[in-house]
Amino acid sequence: MIYADGTPMVWPIPAFALLGAVVIFVFSRWWAPRTAGKIACTAVGISFLWTLVVAAHLLGSGARQLAIHEPLWTWLSGAGPVDAKIGFYVDRLALVFAIIVSGVGWLIHLYSYAYMEGDEGERRFFGYLNLFVFSMLTLVMADNAFFMFLGWEGVGACSFLLIGHWYQKSENCAAAQKAFLVTRLGDVFLILGILICALLVGVDYTNLVGFDKVRELPQVDAFGHLSGKTVLLIAGLFLLAGAAGKSAQLPLQVWLPDAMAGPTPVSALIHAATMVTAGVYLIARFHQLFVQVPELMAAVALVGVLTAFYGATCAIVQTDIKRVLAYSTISQIGYMILGLGVGAFSLGVFHFFTHAFYKALLFLAAGTVIHSLHGEQNIFNMGGLKRFLPRTYLAFLAGAASLAGFPLVTAGFFSKDGILWSALTTQFGSVPIYLLGLFTALLTAIYSFRLVFIVFFGEQRKEIHPHAPSSLLEWPVMILALFAVVAGYLNLPHAFGGGAWWEHFFEPVFKEAEARPLVHDGAKELLAAGASGLLALVGIAAAWKLYGPPARRIVPEPVIAAGEIQNDTPAPYKSPLANLLFAGWYFDRLYMRVFVRGFKLVATLANLVDNVIVDGFYELVALIVRGFHALLVFFQNGRTSRYALVMLFGAVAITTFALMWR
Repeated sequence: MIYADGTPMVWPIPAFALLGAVVIFVFSRWWAPRTAGKIACTAVGISFLWTLVVAAHLLGSGARQLAIHEPLWTWLSGAGPVDAKIGFYVDRLALVFAIIVSGVGWLIHLYSYAYMEGDEGERRFFGYLNLFVFSMLTLVMADNAFFMFLGWEGVGACSFLLIGHWYQKSENCAAAQKAFLVTRLGDVFLILGILICALLVGVDYTNLVGFDKVRELPQVDAFGHLSGKTVLLIAGLFLLAGAAGKSAQLPLQVWLPDAMAGPTPVSALIHAATMVTAGVYLIARFHQLFVQVPELMAAVALVGVLTAFYGATCAIVQTDIKRVLAYSTISQIGYMILGLGVGAFSLGVFHFFTHAFYKALLFLAAGTVIHSLHGEQNIFNMGGLKRFLPRTYLAFLAGAASLAGFPLVTAGFFSKDGILWSALTTQFGSVPIYLLGLFTALLTAIYSFRLVFIVFFGEQRKEIHPHAPSSLLEWPVMILALFAVVAGYLNLPHAFGGGAWWEHFFEPVFKEAEARPLVHDGAKELLAAGASGLLALVGIAAAWKLYGPPARRIVPEPVIAAGEIQNDTPAPYKSPLANLLFAGWYFDRLYMRVFVRGFKLVATLANLVDNVIVDGFYELVALIVRGFHALLVFFQNGRTSRYALVMLFGAVAITTFALMWR
């Protein structure tokens, strides 16, 4: 699987995952259920190893080979602007995403092998999990946007199937349908944006240039004589809407918290490390379009910072351990989008890289807690688990510290601090955006350690006897915990004595589009980093004060006893503000009343019009036709005597008429 010039083939990376899915779906019915898990883990493990082979080749070649382009065959040609080919393109951007998808995905597969033991749908689960990895690898390694869209839709379909894995419960099916429909709404805008780009400059990633020339056009004939800048703005907004749908950004973020209905490994793989970051990859890949329109960059940054703030405020009052992490994911992807919006593309991708480790870690550790507590997910029914799950506690602590941005020793601190510094100092940033991002960092520290203190400290609040987890539920989490701490040193800033290796690594990808800080002052950068680090420590201290051990803990005042709050309680707190945040700012209620009920009303009216007016008109026509038919049948029945009688009456009528008008 190596070409004559020594370049490794790229297609085996997704092919192994696809092969695993095919083998499971076709043959595993004759094998023991556990065999499906072994096949799935092996397939993704080989994909990961081959990704490392490709990475070693690219990194070893240095500037001599910055990307591998592997065209395979033409899929569709000559269909208007659509010129789609099947091929793979691995540059440094695609390589980083492929490493995370296959590497973190492999660890989650291993974890799933222990977590899903005994599940009646185990074969189906691992088949869909392999198919998801194949689709995601296709998404990030495709050499054109149309082929990428095939992977984009594939991960959406697999997400629907995995969220609804336990389809016996109606709420799980509803969550899967909600995720599918909301993300499909974003996909409609995405394909429109891709088609516009195809008409303007094409969508081949190996030659995705020319947006600067389009911007200078006074009018574009194919788009109603709009200016080139306006057309680029429309295309970029469509792409942003597609990214918002898949990455759960405002206003299409409502599907992600409900998606926690799926098994916890699904939450870790799809809704933390891979699928929800597809929007980040999309904007980063089309960065040459976005930088042409400053208003478009401002829109991206605004969506990112508002979503980060929204997710943090909702996470701070949730009672379900997985929903806390779900809103946290929404918030952290908001930071990634913010980084892209202020022009710090490499730093936005860097936050994706670090987030994949610590958020997958937190989800898997939460899954271990849930598994050990026999399915319990309400944090107010937990407590004191540090004694029973010491290794899980240490791993969870490392993930929470990285999420909170604990200064100097966690990956999350360096990636988040770089984005905040860029939001303050690049030409696309602004002070209000920076301050809101900084305040969100404070909230992040509070809700991160709120989880730690409620779940692992104090006394057990409900009679649940935890059982010790198997080693396969723990050591993948420990590996992720290691990277959640050390991965940040890949981009140690110059102000900290580092060489900003990550930013230099991505220079061939983003080139002059990367926005550099306008302030080149190491002292000011250290001061800004100190401010964000101090806020993280303040947030941790506040969480300790509010939710620490019983002697110090201040429990929120729920309507019912804290230990009996159910995950589906619509309003568990006395505070209207807390209930507003608990319900996700009532976005679901708003969409239900405006869009869902509005759609049902329009459908009812359309049905009424169809039944009464349209069907009534045709029924009237049919009645008239049937009447004429009955009259003709009466006279035209084939009986000679009837015809003679009709002739007699006709003759009498004609004679009478003639005599009357004589």
